Amino acid sequence: MSASASFSAAKAAAGVGAALTRPLGAPRAVARALRRTRSTAPAAPAPLTLTRRGRLVFLGLPVLTGAAALVVLAVVFLVPSTATATSEPVSGSGTGRATVHPGQTLWDVAVAADAQRDPREVMDEIVELNDLETSVLLAGQVLEVPAA
Repeated sequence: MSASASFSAAKAAAGVGAALTRPLGAPRAVARALRRTRSTAPAAPAPLTLTRRGRLVFLGLPVLTGAAALVVLAVVFLVPSTATATSEPVSGSGTGRATVHPGQTLWDVAVAADAQRDPREVMDEIVELNDLETSVLLAGQVLEVPAA
């Protein structure tokens, strides 16, 4: 009886996978095949290992994001606001009042307010200061104008 025949007979008698060691004289390929059929349990998953860069990204990015959020919250709540909202027209040392005369245009008012500057810039400021929707002015209308 040959070695492979005796091995097959031993395998049939003991049941597939019952022998933990290879019988004497059995070829190695048969022994490897026998080991593969014995292993029916799923292989355990390999543990997750992070590289140094992976740990930095995994831990550092959330920490950095949280720190940035805390800085933004601190600025929002701890720095006092200096701007105040109001519906009143802007007035102060940088502005004056001018009354529109009959036949006067916005260009004329801008030149009278500040002859040294470009009238187009002064006109833009007058429109902004007085919330004007058009450039049409009425005689007797009082306007806030930038001071010279």
